[in-house]
Amino acid sequence: MAIKLGDLVMNINKFTGGLDNHARTRNEPAKAPATPQSQAAEKDSGAFTDQVKLSASSKSIQQIEAEVRNLPEVDDSTVERIRSQIENGEYKVDYQKLAGKMLDFEERLN
Repeated sequence: MAIKLGDLVMNINKFTGGLDNHARTRNEPAKAPATPQSQAAEKDSGAFTDQVKLSASSKSIQQIEAEVRNLPEVDDSTVERIRSQIENGEYKVDYQKLAGKMLDFEERLN
């Protein structure tokens, strides 16, 4: 089956390039692979530039990720000490200190 669109005839029954022998073809010169020098020349000529724009939410996600990276590592010995105190009923909660920390946290949220 051949479909004719203007001067272009395409054979859709075969996977041989799709063009009929009588159809016109256009040969374009092969483009050389891009090298860092050619990319720099294109950039300097102002032909094309790539731009990336980040949304406000992605900027805030990046900021949070940076803050998380700066957090100290978990001190396994302290965690184990507190865990054993809780299991033995020896852990005492300083309610004044806890309330102060909760208020500080709430202030930072607002």
